Amino acid sequence: MTTTAYSPSPVTVAVGGSVTWTNNDNTAHTSTGSSWNSGAISPGGKYTMTFSSAGTFVYHCTIHPGMTGTVTVQ
Repeated sequence: MTTTAYSPSPVTVAVGGSVTWTNNDNTAHTSTGSSWNSGAISPGGKYTMTFSSAGTFVYHCTIHPGMTGTVTVQ
């Protein structure tokens, strides 16, 4: 069964903090925002993004477009 949700979402981190997406599903997903694209994250794979500026960053899975999330950087 494919899960089409990021968990947890939203996520809040400090400026300079990182978020790591871990794919615990049985199919590939991406984390794609306006300033990053993880590429396909295979089942069991991980992708880490460090946020150097404050703001609210919306992201999605390019494979499953209805799958969205938000990172707030303070």
